[in-house]
Amino acid sequence: MPSSPPPASGRCSSRKSDRPAPLTGCANVEVALTNHPEDKKRLLAALSGFAQANQLPAVVVRAADLALEEHLTNVMNYAYDDAQPHQIRVRLAVEQGHLLIEVEDDGKPFNPLQASEVDTSVPLEQKPIGGLGIHLMRRFMDELHYHREGNRNVLGMRKRLDPPAT
Repeated sequence: MPSSPPPASGRCSSRKSDRPAPLTGCANVEVALTNHPEDKKRLLAALSGFAQANQLPAVVVRAADLALEEHLTNVMNYAYDDAQPHQIRVRLAVEQGHLLIEVEDDGKPFNPLQASEVDTSVPLEQKPIGGLGIHLMRRFMDELHYHREGNRNVLGMRKRLDPPAT
């Protein structure tokens, strides 16, 4: 019987294997993108399939989509000083009641967590350009982590699958 192709140009794997597999019951997916904005569509398709296969709540998927859109827009627009294609890797996983996202790029060193908080009391038309996307990522995701690994930026994002009890 032929094996299934990897989903949406991504790779589905478990801790034991890194072979391409269908999304059904997929614990991990890796999607390799380039720094061209049209590649974000492939990631959205992979996120959608991953979310469906893992029965992720819609609110979690919306938060992940927004955070990925903001971060990838920043990477694609500001991380590179040349017009050459660069690879950006996005990994999705579900572990211990959380959606985990990791974005790895070879752009200029940049820790988005060091960006100043946005003053939300200032009217939008008076705000300086920049920082609002990072502000949104902080608000929509439960945790953000950054580290530099060799010549690569690695941003980790974490979102609870079940909202905390109120």
